[in-house]
Amino acid sequence: MSYEETNDGQRPGPAHAKTSRRAGRKERAAKRSKGQRWRRRIVASLSILIVLVLALVGGAYWYVNYRLDQTTRIKGLAGALHQHAKPGKPFDVLLVGSDSRQFEKNGSSAFGSASVVTGQRSDVTIIARVIPATQQIYLLSIPRDTLVHIPGHVPYISGENRINAAFNDGPALLIKTIEDNFGIPIEHFAAINFAGFRGMVNAVGGIKIDFPYKLKDAFSQLHIDHTGCQLIRGNEALAYVRSRHLYYLKNGTWYYDGLSDWSRIRRQDVFFHALVEKVKGEALNPAAMNDLLLAVVRNLAIDSTFSNSALLNLVYEFRHAGVGSLHSEVLPTIPYVTPSGQDVLKQAPGPDRAMVRAFMAEGTKAAPSPSRTRKKAHGSTGTSPSSTTSTVPSSTTTTTNPNVFYDTQPEPWNGTPC
Repeated sequence: MSYEETNDGQRPGPAHAKTSRRAGRKERAAKRSKGQRWRRRIVASLSILIVLVLALVGGAYWYVNYRLDQTTRIKGLAGALHQHAKPGKPFDVLLVGSDSRQFEKNGSSAFGSASVVTGQRSDVTIIARVIPATQQIYLLSIPRDTLVHIPGHVPYISGENRINAAFNDGPALLIKTIEDNFGIPIEHFAAINFAGFRGMVNAVGGIKIDFPYKLKDAFSQLHIDHTGCQLIRGNEALAYVRSRHLYYLKNGTWYYDGLSDWSRIRRQDVFFHALVEKVKGEALNPAAMNDLLLAVVRNLAIDSTFSNSALLNLVYEFRHAGVGSLHSEVLPTIPYVTPSGQDVLKQAPGPDRAMVRAFMAEGTKAAPSPSRTRKKAHGSTGTSPSSTTSTVPSSTTTTTNPNVFYDTQPEPWNGTPC
C-alpha cells in the first residue's frame, strides 16, 4: 500500500483517509439535500401559483356566469328563430337598438320617460353575420324608415309600414318581417336600450373621435363645440349615435347634412369602431371590464336560446379580433314620399337582393371575391374604420334607377375614431 505525502510532508494513515472520504460524502450529500430542498420549494411554489391561477380563473368564470344570468332572456321566440348553425359555422344575429324609455322613470333626461314616449321601435336594426372560423363580422344595416310588408294582423302595424314599427309588437314580428322581406334567417336576437349604449361608453371612460367640424343637433341635443380628436362620454356619445338632424360648421356657416338615417348609420359605424378600440385598450383593467359587463347585462335582452356558454365561447373565439374584423354595409334604398305625404325609403329590388345574396354567402365557399363585389365609398381606401361599403355584384354596380341610394358618398363631418 502506498500513500501520498500531505502538505506537511507526513503520510496520512488509514484512519485519516477514511475520515476524509466520509467528510467528502457528507459534503456531497449536503449539497444534494440542499438542491433537493430548493427543487421542492420551487415545485411547491409553482403548485401554489397554479392553484391560485386556477382559482382566479374559476372565480372569474363563475362571476361572469353569475352576471350573465342577470341578462333579460326573451322566451317565446322559438317559432321565429332558426336553429343555430353547427359550431364554427356562420350564423346571423339580429341586433336592435331599442328606443324604449323604460329606463327613464322620471322623464328628466333629454330622451323623455316611458310615460311620455310610449312603446318601442327599432332605432337601430343591424343583422350581424358572425364567422367564427375567420373571426370576421359583417354588419348589414337596414334604415329604420325602409318600407316593408309587416306580416300578421296587428292593428296600425301590419301591412305596408316602416320596418322599425314591427318591433313595437316585439322581436318575433321584426324577425319574421326581415325573413319575409329579405330572406335572411335569424338564429339569435339581441336588443340594447339607450341606457346600455350610454353605460358601455362610460364603463370604458369614454370613446375618442376626431371631429373635423363642429356639430350640433337640437333634437338629440348633440353639441360638439371644438374640432380635433376628443373624448366623448355617455350622454354625448348617445346624442352622437342617435343624431338624425345634424348640422356642421364649415367656413363660418352651418350646413345641414340632409341625409338623416343614412348619415346616422355612418355615425353608428364610427361609434362601434371607436368602442371596440377602447374596449381592447381597457381589456386588462378589471374595474372597467366589470363596469362594462354590468352595463351590458343590465340593459341587454337576448333570446333564451343564447346560452352563457355560447356567449363565452363567442367572446373567446373573437378575443384577438379588432376593428379590422368589422365590415359594415347599408341596404340600398330609394327615397320615396307616400300618398299621405310621409318620407320613407323604398326597397331597391335588384340591388337589395344582390347585396343580401353576397351577405349570406360570407363565410361559405360561395363567398364572392371582395375585389369583385365590394363597392367602396368615394374617397375611401376600404380600410378606414369610418368607411361604409356596399356589397354589390359587378352586374349591378350601375343601375337603371339613378335614385338608388348606396350610402357611399363621403361624409367627413361624421368624424373618425382616433
